[in-house]
Amino acid sequence: MTVGEKITKLRKEQNLTQEQFAEILKVSRQSVSKWERDDAYPDTEKLIRIGKIFNCSLDYLLKDEIEQMDVNLTSAKEDAGYDKMRAGMLTYLSFPPIFGWIVGIVSLKFQISHMKNKTQICLTILGMLFSLICTFLMIAGALLGL
Repeated sequence: MTVGEKITKLRKEQNLTQEQFAEILKVSRQSVSKWERDDAYPDTEKLIRIGKIFNCSLDYLLKDEIEQMDVNLTSAKEDAGYDKMRAGMLTYLSFPPIFGWIVGIVSLKFQISHMKNKTQICLTILGMLFSLICTFLMIAGALLGL
């Protein structure tokens, strides 16, 4: 199956017209038509976007000898999502601010019950606030993909 045949098949499976598909890719309908007739090929950026839209690999799109998409693609995406989450958690746990406020809480409890030194208590609270702010900044950075 050619690149054009695969694009046609994938587009029709999603019940998209050439015009709708062209709008998604921000190209003309004529471009989609040329791709599907194998008169032209999408550029690399468009091929990557097509792969993302249809959840298929570039190997599937570009290699004529590959007739079917890899059925393990969904499980590979799930594994990648799990790995990303695990890496994020490990980063979070290895980052000192989380330990700063956990240790601060334990330290604060000890100081309040045993030492009752107001300067120490204030310094501990300031350290905990700084650690908490750093932790929130780290979480915000992770959520924003920074």
